[in-house]
Amino acid sequence: MIKNLAFSTASSPFINQRLLDHSKVMEQKIYQVAGNVYSAVGFGLQNPLMIEGDDGIIIVDPGESLESSIHIRDEFRKITNKPVKAVIITHFHPDHWGGTKAYVSQEQSDSKEVIVLAHENFMKNVSSSNGQLADIRMGRAIWMYGSVLPEGEQGVINEGAGPKLQKGTIQMVTPNTTMKNGETRDMTIAGVHLEIFNCPTETDDHLLVFLKDSKLMHLADAIQAEAYPNLYTVRGQSRDAVIWYKGLDKVRSYQPEYLTGAHMRPVIGKDVCMKLLTDYRDAIQYTHDQTVRLVNHGLTPDYIVDALKQLPPHLYHEDRIGEFYGTFTQAVRAIYDTYIGWFDGNPASLNKIPPKEEAIKMVELMGGRDAVLKACEEAFDRKEYQWCSQLANYPIRIKKDDMEVRAIKAKAVRQLGYLTENATWRNWYLTCALQLEGAFDAIAAQAGPNGGFPSFSKTIVELPVDYMFESYKPKLNGPASSNIHIFLKCIIDGTTDSFILEIRKGILEIHHNSDIVCDETIIASKETFAEIMAKDLSVHDAIKQDKAIVTTPHFAEEFFNYFDGYTSFIHMPFTFE
Repeated sequence: MIKNLAFSTASSPFINQRLLDHSKVMEQKIYQVAGNVYSAVGFGLQNPLMIEGDDGIIIVDPGESLESSIHIRDEFRKITNKPVKAVIITHFHPDHWGGTKAYVSQEQSDSKEVIVLAHENFMKNVSSSNGQLADIRMGRAIWMYGSVLPEGEQGVINEGAGPKLQKGTIQMVTPNTTMKNGETRDMTIAGVHLEIFNCPTETDDHLLVFLKDSKLMHLADAIQAEAYPNLYTVRGQSRDAVIWYKGLDKVRSYQPEYLTGAHMRPVIGKDVCMKLLTDYRDAIQYTHDQTVRLVNHGLTPDYIVDALKQLPPHLYHEDRIGEFYGTFTQAVRAIYDTYIGWFDGNPASLNKIPPKEEAIKMVELMGGRDAVLKACEEAFDRKEYQWCSQLANYPIRIKKDDMEVRAIKAKAVRQLGYLTENATWRNWYLTCALQLEGAFDAIAAQAGPNGGFPSFSKTIVELPVDYMFESYKPKLNGPASSNIHIFLKCIIDGTTDSFILEIRKGILEIHHNSDIVCDETIIASKETFAEIMAKDLSVHDAIKQDKAIVTTPHFAEEFFNYFDGYTSFIHMPFTFE
């Protein structure tokens, strides 16, 4: 075994010391807890759990990729060779299910030879996150996790919630057993008495697992890591703070004596467990309540952040609540936006001039581009790195290829990255610096179009076919199709399943197994449709390769041309907008 996938050294001028010390909690180890529970910590971003029963094992959250999960499975097999009786997927985030096929096949799930259990909203949530929002979520995840950064003191140190996200093959196994909102279910699997219950916290489909005999609670991401939680993640999602802390109150009612989690080392002892649960929920409630208090005073996010600054002393930098993954300030902004929305009350914000036009006026007001550059350099020399980076935004918006201004902003954000204790902020800062310096494209090209993650066609093909087509709706170019009304029938080869795609004046409506008369029919496998939808394959090439049957290829090609392809992270304009 590798001792630690996270970067670890005594000190470095390029790393916040607290973030560097945080790597020590991620050493690769399988922890045995309460006799029959094994938590695989440090093998990737997510920590799979194995529960050993009388005649089999239960796997909770298999891991983020097939390759990583096979590695962990082999380590588990050194402990026991008992067959897999059940796989429990606690929620829809891919790091919790991407490696499921290391333990169970789709055929075993379909036949119910192995229980594969998840919440009833699991597939819907996977579809939304990895379907219609696949481009932006993947693009921002690559920046957030530093996927194109080098490893080491000037690159990725750790991911805050774990040592390193393990990229590789991500494959879905559709659950055969689901639980409803608010449901609690007693199950005995391989002689192990489990209480599984829906506990909305980080997500609405969260399932927690309580071992009744040992009073062990598996938290999944209800405690997100040994860090302050991502009430808002820079990947792009807010979580309901009230639902989260009330979910933890439900956990506290069980009075657990052991805690395991998907991104944390186990905790042993009732008093220690209860303190962690209480501190964590208090940190969330404090953030929520104090933000709402100042919202009611009429303060806007910047002023609320400035007024509150951080958690109270008894929680700030408390063990396991450091700001390595989430941050207090980004949570404050998300809570404000959840309740009040984008409008800050200032009428000047109602109909702002476009960013580039504002930049032109601001640069002119400040004396021109050279004057702004000089101000940036002076701010950098004073170590005012945030101000330097903000000033540089204006001339960059006017002329994106102004490499002199880009260079000073790159220097500033790189320093911000070296200073922050938050792993995701660090990764974002350092990735931004690479893009500003012009090195990003070459590095990204080496990593592949999705930074080493699967292609978009391989991502969406893992969705059930109806969800795959449903996720296609936001890809329709509305203005380009605003005068079009046409129908295309898509038949999944080898099945009786058909989906009629109706473009109706800027709207895509999907009809499943309908008898509507269509302008054209295309017959292809689910995999070929995914490739065509992702623009990895044209209709004409699909026909040439005997992957599709179409009577009028030109019509089908034009039909799919009304849809956008998927946007690679290389083309995400985060740095320049």
